[in-house]
Amino acid sequence: MPIITADLTENDINQAIKLARANYVELINKFVKPHGPTSSLCIAQVEAEVREYLLDALTGCYGGFVEAVLARDQERGDLIGFTIVLRGNNPEDCGISYTVVSATHRRQGILREMLKGVQARYSHIGLSCNVDKVPYYEALGFHITGSDCAQVAMCCGIDKPEAMMGALDFSLNSKIAEAVATFERVHGAKAKGIFCKMGEIQERRFEYVDGYVVKRLSGLTHADAL
Repeated sequence: MPIITADLTENDINQAIKLARANYVELINKFVKPHGPTSSLCIAQVEAEVREYLLDALTGCYGGFVEAVLARDQERGDLIGFTIVLRGNNPEDCGISYTVVSATHRRQGILREMLKGVQARYSHIGLSCNVDKVPYYEALGFHITGSDCAQVAMCCGIDKPEAMMGALDFSLNSKIAEAVATFERVHGAKAKGIFCKMGEIQERRFEYVDGYVVKRLSGLTHADAL
């Protein structure tokens, strides 16, 4: 069984960024395919958010509202999973911004172990995940509360639609801005068209997720709602 800890180091942040990059399709709240035309932008966004949130967990540089739960390989000590927890305005509330387990260590109960401490400390835990991940979180005690863009909003514990979590503004993040500038330089005049097409794809995905949520809240199973 892996070691579950809250002891975060700078090296852990670097490993977490690599893990996030490898799993960006699952993490980002957009409908994307591996190696798609906007992959570089999605990777930049996920990396930037994971980096800054974990920096706050390590140093308190943004007010110290972030917690990190880590899973390490018992033999080598390598990071094989992490969860980023954003505390809410109410001390009993929190939201999970990112959580991931290395593809080589899944189906071993690692996510369950990382969430145990969080579930023990907070009476409301909110998160959003891709449709295909819903059954996994349901098995951990979460239930569907609605849709959140390209993902399904879920909650564990007391349902609080009004709960507000701490969050950083990444609209002016330099790493994301650099990725956008590079994308526009590489694609030139085609960049605008790519953005428009991706926007249309996202809208269709939003509609699909909305429909899935309606079906699930009406009582259908995950399989029947797909």
